[in-house]
Amino acid sequence: MNAREFSSLLRKGLLCLLCLVFLLPLGCSPNGEESSLPSPTPEATPSPTPAPDGTLSGIVLSYDGSTLTIQAQDGQEYQLDASNTQWSGLPNPGEGDAVTVQYQGKLESGENLVALQAEKTGEPGDSIPASWKDGGVFSDSYSKAYVALQSMSTEEKVGQLLLGRVPETGAGDDVVTYHLGGYVTFGRDYEEKTRWQVQNMIQGWQSVAEIPLLVAVDEEGGEVVRVSSNPNLRSTPFRSPQLLYAMGGLDRVQEDAEEKAQLLLDLGINVNLAPVADVSTNPEDFIYSRTLGQGPEETAEYVTTVMEAFHKEGLSSVLKHFPGYGSNDDTHAGASLDERSLYALENRDLVPFQAGIDAGAYAIMVSHNTVACMDDTLPASLSPKVHRYLREEMGFTGVILTDDLSMEAIAGQDFGLEHSAYVQAFLAGNDILLCSDYQAAYQDLLEAVEAGVIPQEMLDHAVFRILAWKGTLGLM
Repeated sequence: MNAREFSSLLRKGLLCLLCLVFLLPLGCSPNGEESSLPSPTPEATPSPTPAPDGTLSGIVLSYDGSTLTIQAQDGQEYQLDASNTQWSGLPNPGEGDAVTVQYQGKLESGENLVALQAEKTGEPGDSIPASWKDGGVFSDSYSKAYVALQSMSTEEKVGQLLLGRVPETGAGDDVVTYHLGGYVTFGRDYEEKTRWQVQNMIQGWQSVAEIPLLVAVDEEGGEVVRVSSNPNLRSTPFRSPQLLYAMGGLDRVQEDAEEKAQLLLDLGINVNLAPVADVSTNPEDFIYSRTLGQGPEETAEYVTTVMEAFHKEGLSSVLKHFPGYGSNDDTHAGASLDERSLYALENRDLVPFQAGIDAGAYAIMVSHNTVACMDDTLPASLSPKVHRYLREEMGFTGVILTDDLSMEAIAGQDFGLEHSAYVQAFLAGNDILLCSDYQAAYQDLLEAVEAGVIPQEMLDHAVFRILAWKGTLGLM
């Protein structure tokens, strides 16, 4: 092929290519037939969001990706279909988030409610009163506790303040009637029972409780062994702190605490009213045999060792008996006056309590001793001054509870109080009242709330702290 022929062939090829470029977009095939290629479709316009029937603001109780349950500002709970909801702000709201929802449906009936658009208006904890957000030991459970608090009646809140002694009959009925926060168990509740019977008994109480119960016991070791005194539950009773310490120091104490926690939790008990944080080195002291029998520093190490072992296993400790028993008389039998100076207390008796607080104590029990350097007129359990010291001077953010208010140091005395000992104990700053006659305590407290003697915010704050304790223990 010469150059002229090649040039002619090139021109023809270019002409064919140009035909293809122009004809194909017009729907023609290269052979002149109509092309079967589809015509372009115009872009689909999104359908408009249906008009809402109303707007609802509240706190998220739960959201699983399809159903949104919120606690509205009027206190009512509503469930909405949120499977196709358009969210503003961060997606996947969590429990405790504040939200505003545009919905379709009839709010009055609460049926067939559909969330069209929703906006997250706050993070968990935003709606909690600022004075309650103390960065305390239960802070991880504050949002859950605050959400639960919103749906509670006054009667339910009052019941949460009570850790009642288990009655001989009708324990399950009383959980429901008095909305009890929990039960404290004694030796008679375990006597001759098998492990299965104890588990079944406690589960029976829990099954009827709207809010899970604190189930407490005094299992100190040595003289006070409510559970392990029953050979069906443990072959031998737990040893005393002094004997454990003599046998193997803090290592032996820790092993014992871990085993104790595992046994109690297996039975359904979630709170041990121990360790004893009192300092006593005198065998003549009433409290001596229940203590470590060592000085303040050794006792502080003992307290934190036991407490941390319990908490690691999931059992709550309760440090007792604040602000320290010392050489005082037995408050089970009558009044007891402690005349030591504040300097003596701070350098001896308060040392183990401060160590426990610094290590994250969940709860502290206050004694019935009258501690003159803090308050020379009222027992510690009824004294606002003692509780203020514990909160403000020692920085305790956990739950404060009384020793049993049926003890003679309280029940057998006349302090000239305007209100009953139950009301006075709460007004003093206790969150939980340990009492045998919880029926009377419930009635007195409820009447005090309704009369305005107990401020609503004070009641709410105490219940909030109790619920946060339960949340920390995995009960909520």
